[in-house]
Amino acid sequence: MRKHQPKRYVILGIATLFVIITAAIGIKSVFFPKNSIDVKDVEIKLPSGNNTVKIGASKESVITALGKPKQVSSFSSQANYKQGTVLNYDGDKFYFVHNKLTDFELTSHKYKVSLGSVHKYMAVGTPSNELPHYKILQNAALLDVKDSDLATNQFLEYDLSDSGKVTKIVYSDY
Repeated sequence: MRKHQPKRYVILGIATLFVIITAAIGIKSVFFPKNSIDVKDVEIKLPSGNNTVKIGASKESVITALGKPKQVSSFSSQANYKQGTVLNYDGDKFYFVHNKLTDFELTSHKYKVSLGSVHKYMAVGTPSNELPHYKILQNAALLDVKDSDLATNQFLEYDLSDSGKVTKIVYSDY
Protein backbone atom coordinates (compact mmCIF):
# COMPACT_ATOMS: atom_id res chain seq x y z
CA MET A 1 0.00 0.00 0.00
CA ARG A 2 1.26 3.49 -0.91
CA LYS A 3 1.60 6.16 1.71
CA HIS A 4 0.33 9.65 1.02
CA GLN A 5 3.04 12.27 1.07
CA PRO A 6 1.39 15.52 2.25
CA LYS A 7 4.68 17.46 2.08
CA ARG A 8 4.97 16.66 -1.61
CA TYR A 9 1.39 17.86 -2.27
CA VAL A 10 2.03 21.11 -0.40
CA ILE A 11 5.15 21.83 -2.46
CA LEU A 12 3.31 20.98 -5.68
CA GLY A 13 0.42 23.25 -4.64
CA ILE A 14 2.75 26.18 -3.87
CA ALA A 15 4.57 25.72 -7.19
CA THR A 16 1.23 25.66 -9.07
CA LEU A 17 0.05 28.81 -7.29
CA PHE A 18 3.34 30.56 -8.14
CA VAL A 19 2.95 29.68 -11.84
CA ILE A 20 -0.66 30.94 -11.89
CA ILE A 21 0.24 34.25 -10.21
CA THR A 22 3.22 34.79 -12.53
CA ALA A 23 1.02 34.10 -15.58
CA ALA A 24 -1.66 36.53 -14.35
CA ILE A 25 0.90 39.31 -13.88
CA GLY A 26 2.32 38.65 -17.34
CA ILE A 27 -1.12 38.72 -18.96
CA LYS A 28 -1.92 42.00 -17.22
CA SER A 29 1.21 43.67 -18.60
CA VAL A 30 0.47 42.43 -22.14
CA PHE A 31 -3.25 43.20 -22.33
CA PHE A 32 -3.55 46.25 -20.10
CA PRO A 33 -1.28 49.09 -21.30
CA LYS A 34 0.92 50.81 -18.78
CA ASN A 35 -0.17 54.44 -18.80
CA SER A 36 2.02 55.92 -16.11
CA ILE A 37 5.67 55.89 -15.09
CA ASP A 38 7.74 57.08 -12.16
CA VAL A 39 9.62 60.30 -12.83
CA LYS A 40 12.89 58.77 -11.60
CA ASP A 41 12.76 56.23 -14.45
CA VAL A 42 13.02 58.80 -17.27
CA GLU A 43 16.59 58.94 -18.66
CA ILE A 44 18.17 60.79 -21.58
CA LYS A 45 21.52 60.01 -23.18
CA LEU A 46 23.61 60.38 -26.29
CA PRO A 47 23.62 57.16 -28.32
CA SER A 48 27.41 56.97 -28.16
CA GLY A 49 27.80 57.79 -24.47
CA ASN A 50 27.21 56.08 -21.16
CA ASN A 51 26.26 59.22 -19.21
CA THR A 52 22.55 59.61 -18.53
CA VAL A 53 20.52 62.64 -17.52
CA LYS A 54 17.44 62.45 -15.31
CA ILE A 55 14.67 64.88 -14.49
CA GLY A 56 15.89 67.08 -11.64
CA ALA A 57 19.51 67.13 -12.87
CA SER A 58 21.43 70.42 -12.67
CA LYS A 59 22.43 72.44 -15.75
CA GLU A 60 26.06 71.59 -15.07
CA SER A 61 25.44 67.85 -14.99
CA VAL A 62 23.42 68.02 -18.23
CA ILE A 63 26.23 69.94 -19.95
CA THR A 64 28.78 67.42 -18.63
CA ALA A 65 26.71 64.49 -19.95
CA LEU A 66 25.51 65.97 -23.26
CA GLY A 67 28.15 68.56 -24.14
CA LYS A 68 28.08 72.31 -24.58
CA PRO A 69 24.75 73.65 -25.92
CA LYS A 70 24.54 75.85 -29.03
CA GLN A 71 22.52 78.44 -27.11
CA VAL A 72 21.54 79.25 -23.53
CA SER A 73 18.57 81.54 -23.01
CA SER A 74 15.79 82.47 -20.60
CA PHE A 75 12.22 81.29 -20.88
CA SER A 76 8.99 82.32 -19.25
CA SER A 77 5.73 80.40 -19.33
CA GLN A 78 2.70 82.44 -18.39
CA ALA A 79 0.49 79.36 -18.59
CA ASN A 80 2.53 77.51 -15.96
CA TYR A 81 3.95 80.53 -14.11
CA LYS A 82 7.50 79.27 -14.63
CA GLN A 83 10.67 81.13 -15.45
CA GLY A 84 14.01 79.57 -16.05
CA THR A 85 16.76 78.70 -18.48
CA VAL A 86 16.68 76.65 -21.65
CA LEU A 87 19.69 74.84 -23.14
CA ASN A 88 19.27 74.54 -26.91
CA TYR A 89 21.20 71.81 -28.73
CA ASP A 90 20.30 72.43 -32.41
CA GLY A 91 16.56 72.37 -31.67
CA ASP A 92 16.67 69.80 -28.87
CA LYS A 93 15.73 71.78 -25.76
CA PHE A 94 16.26 71.19 -22.05
CA TYR A 95 14.35 73.45 -19.63
CA PHE A 96 15.51 74.31 -16.11
CA VAL A 97 13.73 75.99 -13.21
CA HIS A 98 15.87 76.80 -10.16
CA ASN A 99 18.80 74.96 -11.86
CA LYS A 100 16.83 71.67 -12.06
CA LEU A 101 15.87 69.93 -15.32
CA THR A 102 12.08 70.07 -15.48
CA ASP A 103 11.17 69.58 -19.15
CA PHE A 104 12.70 68.58 -22.47
CA GLU A 105 11.79 68.49 -26.16
CA LEU A 106 13.74 66.28 -28.56
CA THR A 107 13.34 66.53 -32.32
CA SER A 108 16.54 64.89 -33.59
CA HIS A 109 18.08 61.42 -33.60
CA LYS A 110 20.90 62.77 -31.41
CA TYR A 111 19.38 61.76 -28.06
CA LYS A 112 17.67 58.66 -26.74
CA VAL A 113 15.10 58.44 -23.96
CA SER A 114 14.58 55.45 -21.71
CA LEU A 115 12.38 54.39 -18.91
CA GLY A 116 14.97 53.09 -16.47
CA SER A 117 12.91 50.06 -15.55
CA VAL A 118 12.55 49.03 -19.21
CA HIS A 119 16.24 49.54 -20.14
CA LYS A 120 15.28 50.18 -23.75
CA TYR A 121 16.13 53.51 -25.32
CA MET A 122 13.82 55.12 -27.87
CA ALA A 123 14.67 57.99 -30.20
CA VAL A 124 13.17 60.05 -32.99
CA GLY A 125 12.56 57.57 -35.81
CA THR A 126 11.62 54.64 -33.53
CA PRO A 127 8.55 52.78 -34.89
CA SER A 128 5.51 52.94 -32.60
CA ASN A 129 5.38 49.13 -32.34
CA GLU A 130 8.73 49.26 -30.49
CA LEU A 131 7.42 51.65 -27.82
CA PRO A 132 6.26 50.19 -24.50
CA HIS A 133 2.47 50.06 -24.02
CA TYR A 134 1.21 53.64 -24.02
CA LYS A 135 -2.12 55.38 -24.38
CA ILE A 136 -2.33 56.20 -28.09
CA LEU A 137 -4.30 59.36 -28.85
CA GLN A 138 -4.38 60.31 -32.53
CA ASN A 139 -0.69 60.73 -33.46
CA ALA A 140 0.77 60.69 -29.96
CA ALA A 141 1.77 58.02 -27.45
CA LEU A 142 1.36 59.32 -23.89
CA LEU A 143 2.46 58.28 -20.42
CA ASP A 144 1.44 60.10 -17.26
CA VAL A 145 4.31 60.65 -14.86
CA LYS A 146 4.10 59.90 -11.16
CA ASP A 147 6.41 60.82 -8.31
CA SER A 148 6.36 58.35 -5.41
CA ASP A 149 2.96 57.02 -6.55
CA LEU A 150 1.43 60.51 -6.66
CA ALA A 151 0.24 61.97 -9.96
CA THR A 152 2.19 65.01 -11.16
CA ASN A 153 1.32 67.55 -13.81
CA GLN A 154 3.89 66.00 -16.15
CA PHE A 155 3.68 63.67 -19.11
CA LEU A 156 5.99 61.88 -21.52
CA GLU A 157 4.80 62.15 -25.10
CA TYR A 158 6.05 60.52 -28.27
CA ASP A 159 4.61 62.37 -31.30
CA LEU A 160 4.06 59.96 -34.18
CA SER A 161 4.05 60.47 -37.94
CA ASP A 162 1.28 59.05 -40.11
CA SER A 163 3.59 56.11 -40.84
CA GLY A 164 3.85 55.41 -37.07
CA LYS A 165 7.40 56.61 -36.39
CA VAL A 166 8.40 58.90 -33.53
CA THR A 167 8.92 62.49 -34.71
CA LYS A 168 9.32 64.23 -31.35
CA ILE A 169 9.76 63.25 -27.69
CA VAL A 170 8.45 65.70 -25.09
CA TYR A 171 8.54 65.64 -21.31
CA SER A 172 6.50 68.60 -20.12
CA ASP A 173 3.72 70.12 -18.03
CA TYR A 174 0.12 69.59 -19.08
